[in-house]
Amino acid sequence: MKSKPVAQNILDGTTFEITLTEDLEEQVTYQFDDYAIALFTQTYHHLRSDYIPIHWHHALQIVWVYQGSLEYQINHEIVTISENTLLLINKKQLHSSKTINQNTNALCINFDLDFLHPKLLTAHVQPFFEDNPFASCLLPLSLEQKARLANWTQGHKPTPFSVIAFLTALLEHLLTYYDVAMKNSEEHEIAIFNQMLQFVQENYSNTITVNDLANCALINKSACNQLFRKYTRLSPIKFINKHRLYIAQSLILHTNKSISQISEEVGFNQVSYFVELFRKNYHLAPLQYRNKYRTQTKE
Repeated sequence: MKSKPVAQNILDGTTFEITLTEDLEEQVTYQFDDYAIALFTQTYHHLRSDYIPIHWHHALQIVWVYQGSLEYQINHEIVTISENTLLLINKKQLHSSKTINQNTNALCINFDLDFLHPKLLTAHVQPFFEDNPFASCLLPLSLEQKARLANWTQGHKPTPFSVIAFLTALLEHLLTYYDVAMKNSEEHEIAIFNQMLQFVQENYSNTITVNDLANCALINKSACNQLFRKYTRLSPIKFINKHRLYIAQSLILHTNKSISQISEEVGFNQVSYFVELFRKNYHLAPLQYRNKYRTQTKE
């Protein structure tokens, strides 16, 4: 079953759901016919505990928070962003985001590099990314750049030329000021961790033990625990329960299923334990959460 993130994503005025494959790859819908570019906004309701779950995509992504602030986890790194910085996330990096202390709005641009001239791409850009496999970086924003981004958040539809000009300037800055010191040597480790995430995604409705996770990735229990602590700040079991609660949150808001049905469907054997964990994570019992937030999520 595809889950529904509560944080709203809006592309060209239309709200859409982030769709993830079984291995947590986001399926990106591009905006322009001739270029792989998607520009959309995200709205997070803090009291509702909105967040975007852990995922990855083949596209590069830049994120600008124009109201509030967000905590991003990219692989095992924690990054806080606000309106004064731009976050660039490299391809195929596991990342998630959540609010810190208030409602938050962000602008995201997912893009491939096919808008560049082939010679420029081959001679300069591709070698840079191949030599500098960084996970993410923070880029400064000029007043002119902030004004252009703000214009796009206020209903002014961008043209392909204006977005490409913006992205090209960012790439020029990146190639000028970042060097081979930026390394991400954890590709193999991330691949192993991703195997375990996929196992959770496919089996969350059943009982899952740490042994099950370790066996699916061909590692020992200690390594399994270390990887989950490193990349999620949680133990494996706490992460599994958080994922189950995330699925349950969507079912509570978007279906008429009973709380006991939802509890069983997402893998909790005891309804009372499910209610206890849900209340701890979302500050309301499941039925209270449904009654308070359901009308706000209907389209």
